[in-house]
Amino acid sequence: MDAEPAATDEIPVVGLRERRRLETQRELADAALDLFEQHGVHGTTVDDIARRAGTSPRTFFRYFPTKEAAVFASADDSARVVHDAISAVRGGASIIQGIEMSWMRLLERFDTHPGEHDRALRVRRLVGAEPSLLALALRNELEQVDQLTDAAVDAAGADADVIAARAAISTLALVLRLTIDEWMRRAELNVTASAREIYIEIRRGVATVARDLENEPPLRP
Repeated sequence: MDAEPAATDEIPVVGLRERRRLETQRELADAALDLFEQHGVHGTTVDDIARRAGTSPRTFFRYFPTKEAAVFASADDSARVVHDAISAVRGGASIIQGIEMSWMRLLERFDTHPGEHDRALRVRRLVGAEPSLLALALRNELEQVDQLTDAAVDAAGADADVIAARAAISTLALVLRLTIDEWMRRAELNVTASAREIYIEIRRGVATVARDLENEPPLRP
Protein backbone atom coordinates (compact mmCIF):
# COMPACT_ATOMS: atom_id res chain seq x y z
CA MET A 1 0.00 0.00 0.00
CA ASP A 2 2.79 2.46 -0.86
CA ALA A 3 1.81 3.89 -4.23
CA GLU A 4 -0.65 6.77 -4.35
CA PRO A 5 -4.00 5.51 -5.61
CA ALA A 6 -4.95 6.63 -9.08
CA ALA A 7 -8.21 8.23 -10.10
CA THR A 8 -9.96 8.84 -13.39
CA ASP A 9 -11.94 11.80 -14.67
CA GLU A 10 -14.73 9.76 -16.21
CA ILE A 11 -18.14 11.43 -15.79
CA PRO A 12 -21.16 9.18 -16.23
CA VAL A 13 -23.84 10.37 -18.65
CA VAL A 14 -27.21 10.61 -16.92
CA GLY A 15 -30.40 10.41 -18.98
CA LEU A 16 -33.60 12.32 -18.28
CA ARG A 17 -35.36 9.40 -16.58
CA GLU A 18 -32.37 8.66 -14.38
CA ARG A 19 -32.01 12.35 -13.51
CA ARG A 20 -35.64 12.48 -12.40
CA ARG A 21 -35.19 9.29 -10.37
CA LEU A 22 -32.20 10.84 -8.60
CA GLU A 23 -34.12 14.07 -7.98
CA THR A 24 -37.02 12.20 -6.37
CA GLN A 25 -34.63 10.11 -4.30
CA ARG A 26 -32.86 13.27 -3.11
CA GLU A 27 -36.14 15.02 -2.28
CA LEU A 28 -37.16 12.09 -0.11
CA ALA A 29 -33.74 11.94 1.53
CA ASP A 30 -33.77 15.67 2.28
CA ALA A 31 -37.28 15.41 3.73
CA ALA A 32 -36.17 12.53 5.97
CA LEU A 33 -33.12 14.46 7.12
CA ASP A 34 -35.17 17.55 7.98
CA LEU A 35 -37.79 15.57 9.88
CA PHE A 36 -35.29 13.40 11.74
CA GLU A 37 -33.53 16.55 12.92
CA GLN A 38 -36.83 18.07 14.06
CA HIS A 39 -38.60 15.05 15.54
CA GLY A 40 -36.06 12.23 15.77
CA VAL A 41 -36.20 8.92 13.93
CA HIS A 42 -38.85 7.46 16.24
CA GLY A 43 -40.99 10.58 15.93
CA THR A 44 -41.04 10.43 12.14
CA THR A 45 -43.04 8.10 9.90
CA VAL A 46 -42.74 7.16 6.24
CA ASP A 47 -46.02 8.99 5.65
CA ASP A 48 -44.47 12.14 7.15
CA ILE A 49 -41.45 11.89 4.86
CA ALA A 50 -43.53 11.25 1.75
CA ARG A 51 -45.85 14.14 2.58
CA ARG A 52 -42.93 16.53 3.10
CA ALA A 53 -41.45 15.47 -0.25
CA GLY A 54 -44.80 15.88 -2.02
CA THR A 55 -45.17 12.24 -2.96
CA SER A 56 -46.74 9.02 -1.63
CA PRO A 57 -45.58 6.27 0.75
CA ARG A 58 -45.80 3.87 -2.20
CA THR A 59 -43.29 5.99 -4.09
CA PHE A 60 -41.09 6.19 -0.99
CA PHE A 61 -40.78 2.41 -0.84
CA ARG A 62 -39.71 2.29 -4.48
CA TYR A 63 -36.56 4.11 -3.38
CA PHE A 64 -35.89 3.03 0.19
CA PRO A 65 -36.72 -0.10 2.20
CA THR A 66 -37.01 1.76 5.52
CA LYS A 67 -37.26 5.31 6.77
CA GLU A 68 -33.74 5.05 8.22
CA ALA A 69 -32.31 4.15 4.81
CA ALA A 70 -33.62 7.40 3.37
CA VAL A 71 -30.95 9.42 5.17
CA PHE A 72 -28.26 7.53 3.28
CA ALA A 73 -29.17 8.86 -0.16
CA SER A 74 -25.52 8.41 -1.06
CA ALA A 75 -26.12 4.65 -0.92
CA ASP A 76 -26.28 4.84 -4.73
CA ASP A 77 -22.71 6.16 -4.66
CA SER A 78 -21.68 3.29 -2.41
CA ALA A 79 -23.39 0.76 -4.66
CA ARG A 80 -21.60 2.27 -7.67
CA VAL A 81 -18.27 2.03 -5.85
CA VAL A 82 -18.84 -1.65 -5.11
CA HIS A 83 -19.98 -2.32 -8.68
CA ASP A 84 -16.97 -0.49 -10.20
CA ALA A 85 -14.53 -2.23 -7.87
CA ILE A 86 -15.97 -5.67 -8.62
CA SER A 87 -15.85 -4.95 -12.35
CA ALA A 88 -12.20 -3.86 -12.09
CA VAL A 89 -11.25 -6.99 -10.15
CA ARG A 90 -12.99 -9.26 -12.64
CA GLY A 91 -11.14 -7.36 -15.37
CA GLY A 92 -7.76 -8.25 -13.87
CA ALA A 93 -7.06 -5.47 -11.35
CA SER A 94 -6.04 -6.34 -7.82
CA ILE A 95 -8.73 -5.93 -5.19
CA ILE A 96 -6.83 -2.98 -3.69
CA GLN A 97 -6.53 -1.26 -7.07
CA GLY A 98 -10.18 -1.85 -7.86
CA ILE A 99 -11.44 -0.51 -4.54
CA GLU A 100 -9.15 2.49 -4.43
CA MET A 101 -9.84 3.63 -7.98
CA SER A 102 -13.55 3.66 -7.12
CA TRP A 103 -13.12 5.34 -3.74
CA MET A 104 -10.84 8.02 -5.15
CA ARG A 105 -13.52 8.93 -7.69
CA LEU A 106 -16.03 9.18 -4.85
CA LEU A 107 -13.75 11.36 -2.70
CA GLU A 108 -12.86 13.63 -5.60
CA ARG A 109 -16.54 14.15 -6.42
CA PHE A 110 -17.12 15.04 -2.78
CA ASP A 111 -14.21 17.52 -2.76
CA THR A 112 -15.46 19.26 -5.89
CA HIS A 113 -19.06 19.61 -4.66
CA PRO A 114 -18.89 21.82 -1.55
CA GLY A 115 -22.67 22.09 -1.58
CA GLU A 116 -22.72 18.51 -0.28
CA HIS A 117 -20.54 19.27 2.71
CA ASP A 118 -23.20 20.76 4.96
CA ARG A 119 -25.51 17.82 4.33
CA ALA A 120 -22.70 15.38 5.11
CA LEU A 121 -22.17 17.09 8.47
CA ARG A 122 -25.88 16.98 9.26
CA VAL A 123 -26.08 13.27 8.48
CA ARG A 124 -22.98 12.61 10.56
CA ARG A 125 -24.48 14.38 13.58
CA LEU A 126 -27.69 12.39 13.22
CA VAL A 127 -25.82 9.10 12.94
CA GLY A 128 -23.97 9.95 16.14
CA ALA A 129 -27.23 10.74 17.94
CA GLU A 130 -29.52 8.00 16.60
CA PRO A 131 -28.55 4.36 17.37
CA SER A 132 -30.72 2.98 14.56
CA LEU A 133 -28.88 5.11 11.99
CA LEU A 134 -25.49 4.13 13.37
CA ALA A 135 -26.44 0.45 13.21
CA LEU A 136 -27.53 0.86 9.58
CA ALA A 137 -24.32 2.70 8.63
CA LEU A 138 -22.20 -0.10 10.10
CA ARG A 139 -24.36 -2.76 8.44
CA ASN A 140 -23.96 -1.03 5.07
CA GLU A 141 -20.18 -1.05 5.50
CA LEU A 142 -20.19 -4.73 6.44
CA GLU A 143 -22.26 -5.59 3.36
CA GLN A 144 -19.75 -3.75 1.17
CA VAL A 145 -16.88 -5.69 2.72
CA ASP A 146 -18.75 -8.97 2.15
CA GLN A 147 -19.49 -8.17 -1.50
CA LEU A 148 -15.92 -7.09 -2.24
CA THR A 149 -14.45 -10.11 -0.45
CA ASP A 150 -16.64 -12.42 -2.53
CA ALA A 151 -15.43 -10.68 -5.71
CA ALA A 152 -11.78 -10.98 -4.67
CA VAL A 153 -12.17 -14.66 -3.82
CA ASP A 154 -13.98 -15.38 -7.11
CA ALA A 155 -11.25 -13.58 -9.07
CA ALA A 156 -8.48 -15.51 -7.31
CA GLY A 157 -10.16 -18.87 -7.86
CA ALA A 158 -8.29 -21.84 -6.41
CA ASP A 159 -5.53 -19.55 -5.12
CA ALA A 160 -7.94 -17.51 -2.99
CA ASP A 161 -6.94 -16.66 0.56
CA VAL A 162 -10.27 -15.65 2.07
CA ILE A 163 -8.86 -14.40 5.39
CA ALA A 164 -6.17 -12.29 3.71
CA ALA A 165 -8.68 -10.84 1.24
CA ARG A 166 -11.15 -9.93 3.99
CA ALA A 167 -8.38 -8.41 6.12
CA ALA A 168 -7.18 -6.24 3.23
CA ILE A 169 -10.68 -5.10 2.29
CA SER A 170 -11.65 -4.42 5.92
CA THR A 171 -8.49 -2.35 6.32
CA LEU A 172 -9.34 -0.25 3.28
CA ALA A 173 -12.88 0.22 4.60
CA LEU A 174 -11.41 1.39 7.90
CA VAL A 175 -9.14 3.86 6.09
CA LEU A 176 -12.18 5.30 4.30
CA ARG A 177 -14.15 5.56 7.54
CA LEU A 178 -11.23 7.27 9.28
CA THR A 179 -10.96 9.63 6.33
CA ILE A 180 -14.59 10.66 6.70
CA ASP A 181 -14.21 10.98 10.48
CA GLU A 182 -11.17 13.24 10.10
CA TRP A 183 -12.77 15.35 7.40
CA MET A 184 -15.82 15.82 9.64
CA ARG A 185 -13.64 16.71 12.63
CA ARG A 186 -11.87 19.42 10.67
CA ALA A 187 -15.09 20.71 9.14
CA GLU A 188 -16.63 21.08 12.60
CA LEU A 189 -13.62 23.29 13.42
CA ASN A 190 -14.16 25.29 10.20
CA VAL A 191 -10.91 23.95 8.77
CA THR A 192 -11.07 23.45 5.02
CA ALA A 193 -9.68 20.07 4.00
CA SER A 194 -9.60 17.70 1.03
CA ALA A 195 -11.11 14.29 1.72
CA ARG A 196 -8.87 12.84 -1.00
CA GLU A 197 -5.71 14.20 0.62
CA ILE A 198 -6.81 13.00 4.06
CA TYR A 199 -7.34 9.51 2.61
CA ILE A 200 -3.82 9.48 1.18
CA GLU A 201 -2.39 10.72 4.49
CA ILE A 202 -4.15 8.01 6.53
CA ARG A 203 -3.28 5.39 3.93
CA ARG A 204 0.41 6.17 4.31
CA GLY A 205 0.13 5.77 8.07
CA VAL A 206 -1.61 2.41 7.69
CA ALA A 207 1.05 1.27 5.19
CA THR A 208 3.75 2.08 7.75
CA VAL A 209 1.95 0.04 10.40
CA ALA A 210 1.55 -2.84 7.92
CA ARG A 211 5.30 -2.87 7.28
CA ASP A 212 6.00 -2.85 11.00
CA LEU A 213 3.62 -5.79 11.52
CA GLU A 214 5.30 -7.71 8.73
CA ASN A 215 8.73 -7.23 10.32
CA GLU A 216 7.66 -8.02 13.87
CA PRO A 217 6.81 -11.59 14.93
CA PRO A 218 3.48 -12.11 16.68
CA LEU A 219 3.64 -11.59 20.42
CA ARG A 220 3.22 -14.73 22.47
CA PRO A 221 1.20 -14.75 25.73
